[in-house]
Amino acid sequence: MDELLSIVQKAVDEKKGERALLYDFHELNPFIDHVVICSAPSVRQTHAIADNIKDRVRENGYEIRAMEGNSESRWVLVDLNSIVVHVFMNEERDHFQLEKLYADLPHEDFSL
Repeated sequence: MDELLSIVQKAVDEKKGERALLYDFHELNPFIDHVVICSAPSVRQTHAIADNIKDRVRENGYEIRAMEGNSESRWVLVDLNSIVVHVFMNEERDHFQLEKLYADLPHEDFSL
């Protein structure tokens, strides 16, 4: 696992992200290597996870391309260029079911 993925994995774990999955996008998209999906039981925790990812990534010298979602959002997207992280509130994750969209892609448990 590369360093940036490891940083993201630890950041998700530190804030108790749930059901973390890592999808390999190498064959599908020339701009994105991986997509991470994780979730949390509350809006507050959803944002705590996304903010922790942002902080840990920057602390380690990496840049954040974009972060989408406001303080009320139940889904926050963190774009790290080669990695895109979706942090959902549990109900939003169950509603949008990105796992079904990505079902044919190689993936693995991303929990520590």
